[in-house]
Amino acid sequence: MTRPKLKDFRGETIDMDCRRCDRHGVYDRKALVKKFGARIEFMEIRRRLAIGCDLYGTDRCEANFPCLLAANILIDKGKT
Repeated sequence: MTRPKLKDFRGETIDMDCRRCDRHGVYDRKALVKKFGARIEFMEIRRRLAIGCDLYGTDRCEANFPCLLAANILIDKGKT
């Protein structure tokens, strides 16, 4: 399975949650496309948006995108 990219999701907003550090954000899809480009993978978006978190860049980071599950773009395997 290929990793989902921003271009694969067509919703207006993208939500990101982290159960471990209790962070949540809702981002405008068009703004993310403008900033990162439509071909960026959600894994890279997660990495960039998690900057500043103590768990950033570790295996313990649990940041994920519930909007991808709701849109059937990703199967939940604990992390996105």
